[in-house]
Amino acid sequence: MRPFLAAIAVCALALPAQAQEKSKADHSKVLTDTATNLATANWKISSADWGDKNGPAWSVQLRTLHGGRQEGVQVIEVDNGAMSFTIVPTRGFELWKAKVGDLRLGWDSPVKEIIHPSYVRLNDNEGRGWVAGFGGLMVRGGLASFGNPVQDGDQTLTLHGHVDYIPASYVSVRFESGKLIFRGVVNDLSTFGAQLQLTSEISTVIGKPEVVFDDAVANLSDAPQDMQLLYHTNFGTPLLGAGAEFIAPVRKVQPINAASAAGGLVGWNRYSGPHTAPYAAQVFNMSLHVDSAGMTKAMLKSPDGGRAVLMSFDTRGLPYMSLWKNEVTPKGGYVTGLEPGTGFPNTRPEERAAGRVPNLKGGAVWRTHLAIAGLTSKSEVDSAAAAIQKLAVAPPVIDKTTTGP
Repeated sequence: MRPFLAAIAVCALALPAQAQEKSKADHSKVLTDTATNLATANWKISSADWGDKNGPAWSVQLRTLHGGRQEGVQVIEVDNGAMSFTIVPTRGFELWKAKVGDLRLGWDSPVKEIIHPSYVRLNDNEGRGWVAGFGGLMVRGGLASFGNPVQDGDQTLTLHGHVDYIPASYVSVRFESGKLIFRGVVNDLSTFGAQLQLTSEISTVIGKPEVVFDDAVANLSDAPQDMQLLYHTNFGTPLLGAGAEFIAPVRKVQPINAASAAGGLVGWNRYSGPHTAPYAAQVFNMSLHVDSAGMTKAMLKSPDGGRAVLMSFDTRGLPYMSLWKNEVTPKGGYVTGLEPGTGFPNTRPEERAAGRVPNLKGGAVWRTHLAIAGLTSKSEVDSAAAAIQKLAVAPPVIDKTTTGP
């Protein structure tokens, strides 16, 4: 693993947020800031207000949801003229859904509402309460841990950590150089526990069917801390179905457990469609070939080959990739997850023993970069597949030994 650490003083992150925003753009708006007791309930802006009136029309709307278990959840709905997507500041600054033309990026979770964190008890179901609100397109695991529940020394770790159920303490939007940039700060902090801060910038170029995540996780303490970060990125129909294919420049692939190893990994990267009989989810962990800058790509191609989602990410911050296949019934949570991360979704003690848990020095920052693009034509899909094939300088190593228990 090649750590992507920046020895940046935490004081730089602690500069007044408003001053940072104003120094970057004239067109900016702070929506939430706990430091100044600022909370905006509803707000909207469009290209008619901020943008180039001769360019593609775009819009941004902040809404507060009401009723049921979504009461009080805030969403930022973005339309950049080619792609629409929804950011959820109340849920760790995650991405709930996206759409490019008629191509839906996301999945049909049994959880329909965007559940407010106050209704989720992470310790439920032997530490698996995280799934009670699971329904987003891109859901982070972390910041101190991800993977299955486990007792790690004197710490009781729940499934995929806390970050997805922590509201952002700071949220802003700015428009500059033809790009919308959304900034969120999420604090995963406790006395005698984690002191980690996620600063996320989610950006999109006007008129481009792509959303980009540039994240930084800072150790706010003056002592070393373990950190883990997983981008649990989830897709269902129409991209997922019998004949769909996961394409990546795989260097080495391994099953996570015996259920995933069944069948000798034949067809591990292809999908057979929903199963009505009992089905055990499968996970395949891998490392990927990269270009000279450490960048790599992975794609989920639709059954007809005419549409896809393309993910591009920097392996200096996200050196590993996992593929989760959950081909259950359509209403039971039929979904696949393409999951770049700092490691594999085993327990933290297992990952630490394997050398895949970054340990940040006091004040250190770990940076990641991930882009998600929707492809809506066969020519786009074929071009992306060719670029991936170009990265694959050698055939993949198929290792049937498991990476987990």
